[in-house]
Amino acid sequence: MGAASSAPTLPPRRNFQSHRESTAGNAFVVPGAPAVVGADLCVRPLELTASVCAARATHDWSSFRAAKIVHVDVDAFFASVEQALDPRLRGKPVLVGRGVVASASYEAKARGVRTAMSFRDALRLCPKAIVVAGQYEHYADYAARVQRILVDFTPAVECAALDDFYLDFTGTDRLYPDFPATLRRMQQRVEKDLGISVSVGAATTKLVASVASRLHRPRGFGIVPPGAEENFLAPLPVEKLHGIGHVHATTLRERGVHTIGELRKIPVVALVATFGEVVGHQIAERARGLDDRSVHTPPEPKSISRETTIEGGTIDVEFLCALLEYLSERVGTTLREHHRQARSIGLRLRYTDFLSAARTARLTPATNDEKSLHAAAMELFRALYTRRVALRFVGVSVTNLEPERRQNDLFDAESNRRWYLHRGVDRVRHRFGWNALYYGKGLELREHYATKPNGLVLSTPCLSR
Repeated sequence: MGAASSAPTLPPRRNFQSHRESTAGNAFVVPGAPAVVGADLCVRPLELTASVCAARATHDWSSFRAAKIVHVDVDAFFASVEQALDPRLRGKPVLVGRGVVASASYEAKARGVRTAMSFRDALRLCPKAIVVAGQYEHYADYAARVQRILVDFTPAVECAALDDFYLDFTGTDRLYPDFPATLRRMQQRVEKDLGISVSVGAATTKLVASVASRLHRPRGFGIVPPGAEENFLAPLPVEKLHGIGHVHATTLRERGVHTIGELRKIPVVALVATFGEVVGHQIAERARGLDDRSVHTPPEPKSISRETTIEGGTIDVEFLCALLEYLSERVGTTLREHHRQARSIGLRLRYTDFLSAARTARLTPATNDEKSLHAAAMELFRALYTRRVALRFVGVSVTNLEPERRQNDLFDAESNRRWYLHRGVDRVRHRFGWNALYYGKGLELREHYATKPNGLVLSTPCLSR
């Protein structure tokens, strides 16, 4: 009883109603920054309907030695992809989802439609909206294509979600002396190559970078220099902080806390008493722009596999050979994307009576050449496929991966010819899609399977990765 009565609570509204910064003139500049914040930085601190833009920065970003974390967020991802796939949808309100709105184009959002809204309510607000069920394969493909563009600027790219990327530009001052111009170029390239827009935010932490990128979408752009984080966050609504949802925001508003600056003034002990030990400390740190999370790049793969299920099964050896060639080609392409080569290859078969067979073989020398992989896979296939029973599953995998090395093949004319051929094919497919080029037997598969931008629509999702 005594312990409960002595626990601190959030003060009543009148005691913590701090003076808010004036937004007269709709101009927001981060006080205390080394210069005016960010090139064309646009934020909406209190009234989301007002455009609040800072002047162009003149600060020399090469003088900063702090971390440079960039957040890239695809605008209205699902809806934007549908508009890119079907140009007839451009400029029209588009809703994606089943039952509830998973994504809405900005034309629909302008009429009041929001994510997670039921279609019934959404169509009441926007009767002319076009409803699309959506396909995950398309979104996974576009997410991978966005990531490939980002990797061209820095290899330190973390995919936090399909439409959510963090990049680390720390230590690239000499490579990119004009940091804002580099981010603008990256933003424009995504839209030019893929037909979808992204919003970009940069800061010293993931937290502040993600807030900066999401303040003025679509095509948002914001940079918060080191030392300006607290002043940048201060006038923004508490909902803008990552980790503060509707319930927490409502609790804070009931106690007169509306902005992050006001939240920062609340003692940590009061936040802990209200939200718990972990969440309370987390909110207190994030209100000050503190975030020690680093950009995590994906680890190097230990193995790579491509596989598919054949509906109904088949005993057509020609079809199975074509399928093995396609799977080997996908494995080889993935190896080259990671600059790896394999020393072992495996083949796994499963019959329609569910009996399985598998075998591995040593690759000498190690390779990422799909023709060599296909030849080895065919040897395994001839050794494994010994029953007159239809096959329903085929999978090709490679293990014992190592960094790609060319020194041993420098004086091998045939190996060099194939090396340049593969890189040429990879560049064409990177620009025009996988279906731009096929080997001979791959054309036969197009009679059996539908196509998508990054290849054939097979029965196993991993083939769309």
